[in-house]
Amino acid sequence: MLKKGFWLIIAFTIPNVIHAQSARFAGIGYSSVVLYDAWSVSNNQAGLANVNDATLAFGYENKFQLKETSTQTAALILPTKTGNFAVSYKRFGYELYAENKIGLAFARNLGKYFSAGLQFDYLYYQQTEDYGNRGAFLFEVGIIAKPIDKLFIGVHLYNPSKTKLADYDDERVSTIMRFGMGYYFTEQVVLTIETEKDIYQKARIKGGIEYEPLTHLFLRTGFGTEPNQFSCGLGYRFWNFTTDIAVSTHESLPLSTEISLKYSFK
Repeated sequence: MLKKGFWLIIAFTIPNVIHAQSARFAGIGYSSVVLYDAWSVSNNQAGLANVNDATLAFGYENKFQLKETSTQTAALILPTKTGNFAVSYKRFGYELYAENKIGLAFARNLGKYFSAGLQFDYLYYQQTEDYGNRGAFLFEVGIIAKPIDKLFIGVHLYNPSKTKLADYDDERVSTIMRFGMGYYFTEQVVLTIETEKDIYQKARIKGGIEYEPLTHLFLRTGFGTEPNQFSCGLGYRFWNFTTDIAVSTHESLPLSTEISLKYSFK
């Protein structure tokens, strides 16, 4: 019981609902700020701009093999002539402590070489009576650019307004900046690398490779620093469904596993 409680304490010191969620992104070390995908709704909303079909997505992460540190995610993306809209929901935790995030996003292409996205979020923290519940509104914004053929650059800012959660100890929601690049060696191979900086923590470096050896079959591997992490995963697209799974290590905690599913209304 003590060991389990120790893992919970460590897990709650790591930002959870603000991080990218999907087994595809987990497989490449969450180095995904330059990728176009329906799951960009929880990553860099500019990546929603090239989603051509209405898409429903669900994800589940079992962090450190503890149900108390699991995350459930759901999203709906609706393309329109003026741009793409999306609504998403995430929940991390269990009955004594939970982080909830509801997001409303809009993304569109700005010409041939730029995409931009904006999302408004509501965070709601459920805690025991001793600490009380709390909530906050904030926003996040992102851009993806294609300066030359096959090269993509992405920037994403989460909570640039440094939204306050409580007056006590000037408690604020994390403010995070991500900058990354991706290069498509071929249509089947993409390499991504990025840096992530929480203004109160050390910068992280993340990178990964996605490879499509057979049509609709994807193999992935990636890494991250601060803490040191390694990951691998695979995905398969069948008809209108895309299923992804991933496993990631931690330098001092058990494995984390993740699965996600997308359905496109073609």
